[in-house]
Amino acid sequence: MKKQTWIAVWICLFLTVLACIGSTGLGYADYRPLRNFDYFGLGVAWAGFIVTLLMDRRAGRA
Repeated sequence: MKKQTWIAVWICLFLTVLACIGSTGLGYADYRPLRNFDYFGLGVAWAGFIVTLLMDRRAGRA
């Protein structure tokens, strides 16, 4: 994979961890489960990354 692809992977992972910490609190705040818009935001980020990865692979750029 190219450098830009790895940067996108790290950004998606960072957003995932940030959403989980922000929602659950990890002990420093009141616990609440992930909400629907948390799932939606994470799903959009990962779906966009997967679509871009597939388009690059089909174009032969990956």
